[in-house]
Amino acid sequence: MIEKSIEESIVLNIFELANQLKKIGDEVYQKVGLTTQQWLILLHLAENPNLPFFKREKHKKALMASELADSLNVSRANITNLINVLLEKDLIWQYEDEQDRRKKRLELTKKGIDFVNRAQPSRSAVIMFLTEGFSNSEKEVFDRFLQTCIGKITNEPEKIKSFHKLLVEV
Repeated sequence: MIEKSIEESIVLNIFELANQLKKIGDEVYQKVGLTTQQWLILLHLAENPNLPFFKREKHKKALMASELADSLNVSRANITNLINVLLEKDLIWQYEDEQDRRKKRLELTKKGIDFVNRAQPSRSAVIMFLTEGFSNSEKEVFDRFLQTCIGKITNEPEKIKSFHKLLVEV
């Protein structure tokens, strides 16, 4: 029925890894009343240079909710709910853009900065554990592979959608 292929194994393993990382994140951040997505918002507002978002886009101003929604691939309603929790916990604050007061910018509060900094050693330990045993060149090749895949999905959505025409109703 379905033949074994290294290409499909790679994609399904990435999917499994993403699910496992989300599960770990949810377990860890649940202890402080956050979700993995809320944690990712904090990483965006901390301007983590390792996020794919910052590899694609350069920013001179603080991020807006719409930019976070695009990066996390969530709806505007969902991002609003995620942001509201972070505002209530005083981890972020929101202010009007100087040039366009209709736009709201988001930044970490001192409490948010402290939280991100306190979590960093634990995050780094997990990341180092997951990548130990790989040479730097293997890590670079793997990172380029992932960036290429993300780029294809991001930059060629119509091409991806064209493959779905093969589906028929069940």
